[in-house]
Amino acid sequence: MGQLLSFLYRFRAFFTFLLLEFFCIWLIVRHNDYQRSSFTKTTAGVVGSVNQTTANITEYFSLKKVNEELAQENARLKSLLLSNRAIPFDSLTQLPLASDSTDSLSYELIPAEIVRNSIRNANNFFMINKGSNDGIEPGMGVINSLGVVGKIRDVRGDFAQGISLLNTRNPISAKHKITERMGTVLWEGVNPQVAKLLYLTPDVRIEVGDTIVTSSFNSIFPKEIMIGTVRNSEPDKNNTYLNIEIDLSVEFGSLSFVYVIKNNEKPELDSLINSNPQLF
Repeated sequence: MGQLLSFLYRFRAFFTFLLLEFFCIWLIVRHNDYQRSSFTKTTAGVVGSVNQTTANITEYFSLKKVNEELAQENARLKSLLLSNRAIPFDSLTQLPLASDSTDSLSYELIPAEIVRNSIRNANNFFMINKGSNDGIEPGMGVINSLGVVGKIRDVRGDFAQGISLLNTRNPISAKHKITERMGTVLWEGVNPQVAKLLYLTPDVRIEVGDTIVTSSFNSIFPKEIMIGTVRNSEPDKNNTYLNIEIDLSVEFGSLSFVYVIKNNEKPELDSLINSNPQLF
């Protein structure tokens, strides 16, 4: 406090000058129409600019909340679509989006945000900000708006770790959408945008640009979730299988929001498989 008073006393002449200057400006503006009009316009512009900047800053910091709300709504809509639930668009009062019951849904989507992600290793993983407290369990599939991302490997209370599709130990059951022929998508650990489609024979007519989607041969992903498109195709040396490269639909270097897939029918399917293992 003493230093502040000493500072004010030392520069008392300067502060007195500033005070008198402001007083003079106030008198000029108050008693002259032209100066008052110019001052009003200038201050209005400054205040407007400050208010706009403040609004932009507020909107920027609220984007996270808006994105989370949009992700929640998208998850609800995608759950309905994946479960093939009829949505009557002729009457908004019949639209079943406000229902709290999800018993009739085969699939539920849990939105989550990527908090850690790797793409440069041979076996890549990612981490999301949802865990067992949010209903996440190991083995659940993970997708985003563009296609397959991977599957959950380990879960804690508020976080979960997933195995990326960019992992040489994470094969995905897939099919060629046009011919319905089944295969396996496996990343070879080189290009984060390119993977291999395995086990398709030369009799399958494959064209560049054909769509590769998930098959119905597992309970992790719903069928026909986008994986990628054919980049090139040619028979191997023995003409036994096709060497097929696909361009992955997901941009793994810019993952942000994802959806964890909860299959409500999985416990029943697993129980059936475990009770009759010789059939599978």
